[in-house]
Amino acid sequence: MKRFFAALCGAALTAALFAPAALAYQGPSVSCEAYIVMDADTGQVIMEKNADEVLYPASITKIMTMALALEKAQGQLDTQLTVSYDAVHQLEYGSSHIALQEGEVVRLEDVLYGTELESANDGANVLAEYIGGTIQGGVDAMNQKAAALGLANTHYMNPHGLHDDDHYTTARDMATITRWALSVPGFEEIFCRTDPWTMAPTNKQPQERVFHCTDWMRISGDYYRTYAKGSKNGFHDQALTTFVNYAEQNGVRLISVELKCQMLEDKFRDACAILDYAFENFSRVEIPAPAEAFQVPVVGGGEALGNALVQPQSATALLNKNLTTDGITVDYQIPDRYVLGQPFAASVTYSLPENDYQPSALGSATLSVSGVSEVLAASTYIPASSLEPEQNPVAIAVAAAAAAMALVLGVRLWRKAGAKRPAAASGAQWEIITRKPLPAEPPPWQTRATDPAPRSRTKPPGRD
Repeated sequence: MKRFFAALCGAALTAALFAPAALAYQGPSVSCEAYIVMDADTGQVIMEKNADEVLYPASITKIMTMALALEKAQGQLDTQLTVSYDAVHQLEYGSSHIALQEGEVVRLEDVLYGTELESANDGANVLAEYIGGTIQGGVDAMNQKAAALGLANTHYMNPHGLHDDDHYTTARDMATITRWALSVPGFEEIFCRTDPWTMAPTNKQPQERVFHCTDWMRISGDYYRTYAKGSKNGFHDQALTTFVNYAEQNGVRLISVELKCQMLEDKFRDACAILDYAFENFSRVEIPAPAEAFQVPVVGGGEALGNALVQPQSATALLNKNLTTDGITVDYQIPDRYVLGQPFAASVTYSLPENDYQPSALGSATLSVSGVSEVLAASTYIPASSLEPEQNPVAIAVAAAAAAMALVLGVRLWRKAGAKRPAAASGAQWEIITRKPLPAEPPPWQTRATDPAPRSRTKPPGRD
């Protein structure tokens, strides 16, 4: 396992050595080994340094643990949990804790706040057992969630972050985990609490326990910042100091991650420098919708019924003040057909030219689709679900009456002609006739339908 982690580190180091110089974006000077700043709303990365280097997370691991517990709780924070022997004793001597005891009955909410504010490792163990039945079950759930989020460089060996060679992450992965965690109901409230939290006496502890926020950026002093809303820090000898921050100013919400800061105070100094720079130099801008429009065949019942119109929409992104939207390129991802009854995922990706101020990727937006209803209205295609017999009782009664009248008239004519009663006939023979739908007139918005429509094109929006 140690060799495996060493190989990962070696690969990450090699990638860093041979990476393009554009990854060293202009920004503040920091001491941490790696960092990233991500837009909490869109996932756009605006600043980074060694963001994919595999490093140890320490106690910022607990972001995943707390979020999974809250996801399972579905708001039921009064849930009573019984502390197990393993939760108390499967810890290193001297690790952070809130003095939980075997057999103690505690509220889920108290354990969550103890894990967040006091970085309680015994609390993280209790949460893991709540999530997965056992500590290992909780760790398995953490790895499953990391895989579901598409994180190839994160692996958990425990729910609290104490050192293990095979317990690792990256700044990019941690930002993605935190962005997901902020979407879990109840997480932001716990993550952003600055006031003390009081845990009531329990069956094992007759006294109250009070938990405190230790984030200097949210309390007072030289590092206090009004934009600082939530955080989680970590430390052990191998990881050194780690820090995750959630910040908001003028409607812009940012997540920053700092890994392997050398000293305790460095994490605050680095986080302040990074976020000060981000809020001073980035603002949200609108990317105008490109002028292109694409015609995509609408297919139903195995036949092409007409064309739908697919058009890009405007989007927003965070842009450094030294850059403009001029020169932004677009890359379309459009399926070849619009098949009725199946999902149609069309999108466009916006990118900046290579520059010294921020990563090129600005994000993706969906494309609007119109004209499908007009195509259906102009065609003779009938969905199979609409071919069932009409169950209108009035219509059935009218049809029955008409059939009866026809039968009476036929009998009278037969008797009048003196014909004999016909012999029993064999089963009726029906001729099945299939008619293909006639070509419909093209809808008003369809132009040059015979020209093949492009499926993928990269060019500046609105330019020929």
